[in-house]
Amino acid sequence: MLEAETTQGASGSARHFIVLVAVLLAVVIFDGLDGISFFGDIDDELRLIQIRHLLEAGGWYDLRLPMIQLPEVYQSPWSRLVDLPYVVIASAVRPLLGLDGALQVATLVWPPVLLAGFAFLAVRFVREITPGERLSSASFVLVGLPLILAAWEFSPGRIDHHNMQMLLMLMIMLGLVTKGVRGGWLVGTGATLSLVIGLECLPFVAVALALVAIGFILNVERSRQMLADTGLAMGVTAFIAGLLFVGPRGLTATACDAFSAPFLTALWGYAACFWLASRFVPERSRWISRLTVLGLGGCAVTLALVLLYPSCLSGPYHMIDPLSRSYWFDRIQQEQNVLALRQEGMTGLAMLVFLSVMSLIAVFACPFWRPATRKSFRHWAAFLFATSALLLTYGLIRYIRFPVALLPLYLPLTLAVWSEPTRLQSCRLVAMLPILAAPVLITALYLAVPARPAQQDAVWLMSGDDCHDDDYAELRALAPGRILAPTGLGLALARNVPAGVSVGAIPFHRAAPGIRASFTVFAMDDKAQRQAALAPFDYVAVCHVPFDIPAEEAPVYSALANDRSWPGLVPLPVQGEGRLRLFRIDHERLM
Repeated sequence: MLEAETTQGASGSARHFIVLVAVLLAVVIFDGLDGISFFGDIDDELRLIQIRHLLEAGGWYDLRLPMIQLPEVYQSPWSRLVDLPYVVIASAVRPLLGLDGALQVATLVWPPVLLAGFAFLAVRFVREITPGERLSSASFVLVGLPLILAAWEFSPGRIDHHNMQMLLMLMIMLGLVTKGVRGGWLVGTGATLSLVIGLECLPFVAVALALVAIGFILNVERSRQMLADTGLAMGVTAFIAGLLFVGPRGLTATACDAFSAPFLTALWGYAACFWLASRFVPERSRWISRLTVLGLGGCAVTLALVLLYPSCLSGPYHMIDPLSRSYWFDRIQQEQNVLALRQEGMTGLAMLVFLSVMSLIAVFACPFWRPATRKSFRHWAAFLFATSALLLTYGLIRYIRFPVALLPLYLPLTLAVWSEPTRLQSCRLVAMLPILAAPVLITALYLAVPARPAQQDAVWLMSGDDCHDDDYAELRALAPGRILAPTGLGLALARNVPAGVSVGAIPFHRAAPGIRASFTVFAMDDKAQRQAALAPFDYVAVCHVPFDIPAEEAPVYSALANDRSWPGLVPLPVQGEGRLRLFRIDHERLM
């Protein structure tokens, strides 16, 4: 009988996986029909430059990109863990297709493979939290529909780290709700690998580890094993991943915005606290004793981190100067809170409605509504982890991809709760309030927050690439040297410059010195500062704009983009009808 139930469960899981994968792949295929990813952005462009440089020049632990100099060579903070599958696939087919063809195959193949992994974990999670009799193939069709925004992150060509981060966050959430040894290993491994990739998910890692610790403090079922396994997984994974993807030298360096010594120390320190507490705190100890042991251990590790790495107290963006922050960073929508969506017209309204739907799912997915889960800590832990992603999104839009990947998995449970027998009628009346409140709050937001027109000034123009259809043939004739260009043009130039030529500004936080130089030259009206900023450079590049740009907004950019001359900037020949304009700098005549 048990064998029959196991077989039936495995068959149902496989069927549900096929259904969910089919729905999500349909979304991805639809997204790729026009050859442009809906969510494609500059992260994909820089990741492709990084992978290409690795395949051309080698150096697994060398993350310098010599085609970008600020004036130092740009040192990427991005992990080789994300690069690895693309490098393996491209290397396998490169003898047949050449480098360009191999990279195209790799970027087409790997994101859908990641999507299949995401769907596999999603099915496992839904089956863990939802009563089995409530699940059908239609349930997973329903799950797939609100996952549309998450699926777009796995479109071919979408090769930045966010899709893998989403998969790891789902791994953590599955670990929190899973019984047995696997739960702790899923949490510890997912938490560590997400930090190896980048620090964006650090708040989620903190929430997950806090939930594991709280379970131990409250002495819930199997919490001791969970604490031990999580700590062991963190320690082992950090050591192996550090050696594989950062290297011994990188693990002893201090980089506050990338996986390095501070984060390895933190993972090992907190892992040791978890493992030692699970082994040496007596089984029958009171909750206050457990809290004291973990609290003192955690405080000791935190104090050690502060003393050893005080520079990291300034945060990962400490290198962004006031000019770069004002003209670039503060204008990035994802670095704002949810109120900024008010300024995005219908797109912003659609995102607010979607977040409201996610909020409603969270309300009805709460374990409190079901007697079977009301006292289940593992269900509470997974639920709190998912809702933390939603709360973080309200404070910072950059996190929006995580609640749209996690909360739709609660939709079958939400519907199951809503259709429970009449004993929940009184609770259902209370639960109706959020349904009524969501449209009221959105309406109030639109009435209370005034709409401000977007800053479509010269600085805004400099953030775009108006040469995207050019072939950049002019670059091949350049002698070795450095190019200063607006931030929006930097990545396109970096992709096409010949050896020995570099660009000085790309829109990423580690490029802040180049960003500052770019805005000083193009947007400021101080001759001395402009000459000093251009001193290390040999060329200037802009894209021609077929309309007048007010000179008072950006004097140099206005002149060059409108095909007017500027003293000391000598135009180079233009090939064809492209928009790219190149200038050699005559430093003695520069005004």
